Amino acid sequence: MGSRLGTVFCSAILLLSISATPLNASESGDSAEERMISVIETVPHDPGAFTQGLEIFNGILFESTGLYGHSGLRKVDTTDGSVISQVSIDGTYFGEGITIFNNSVIMLTWRNGTALVFDSEDLSVEGEFSYQGEGWGICFNGDFLVMSNGTSLLTFRDPDSFEFSHSISVTWNGNPVTRLNELECVGELILANVWLQDVIVAINSTTGNVEYSASAGFLSENQGSTANEVLNGIAFDSSRQGFWITGKNWTEMYLVTFDSQNGELLSESGSKNGHMEISSELLVIATVMVFFFTVVMQRKMPNFKDPPRGDDDGDG
Repeated sequence: MGSRLGTVFCSAILLLSISATPLNASESGDSAEERMISVIETVPHDPGAFTQGLEIFNGILFESTGLYGHSGLRKVDTTDGSVISQVSIDGTYFGEGITIFNNSVIMLTWRNGTALVFDSEDLSVEGEFSYQGEGWGICFNGDFLVMSNGTSLLTFRDPDSFEFSHSISVTWNGNPVTRLNELECVGELILANVWLQDVIVAINSTTGNVEYSASAGFLSENQGSTANEVLNGIAFDSSRQGFWITGKNWTEMYLVTFDSQNGELLSESGSKNGHMEISSELLVIATVMVFFFTVVMQRKMPNFKDPPRGDDDGDG
């Protein structure tokens, strides 16, 4: 009887330990999760736009375009993809990524070491910042401007002065990720296009680790006719709880979500809510089982002390 009780007790403890174990990256070898892209809406996109950056502000989609002599900034209507207004920049600049700070649009340039600052209302240039190296993508996380330069490093800069604060090295399953391009800051994550790849990665802004990736190959295979016309552009639309994405010279842009392939809902911290609910239920069941069998077995068992030990079996 005591042996049976011990078996039940150990089984309950094992169940408790399983239910209380969180599902985290260590169970998958710290590998990045692979998510699916679900398309919510598709709208036309100007195929003449060599897209470098996207940003939603006050319900308007801002888009920067690149190439020498063709770079500029425009406002786009997300209901039909039409261009509301646009401006061109000096032909010596190659426009790159954009972000919003204090009602202004900040646009990087590729090799000029200059970030142009535009008024978000009339798109007039109201200032500029200087920096060293190349400019690729940029986003604002609420505290810092985060900037990519084509390497695996992301630099964090003061939004008022553009002065360097610190940097992180981005790794994907332990390997450096280079050619980080257009950026979008959402909470603690930094989403990035990887130039010449049909993939978007979500980067932990503290560790630099890629937490998940999503392939847009099924979209890009129907877009672009040259090697340069690749996936590029990410803008989080809080009103729609989705991301606008497109590519250079693509004919369409898409409102999408990045969904877990196992169907479970993930919180911003990455913990799986469904798993936690199941664990709580198992915890209650296991606790009741331990209490029930302990009480019942104690009533059925005779009241005696431990039997005398036999010869020493080596257990000490």
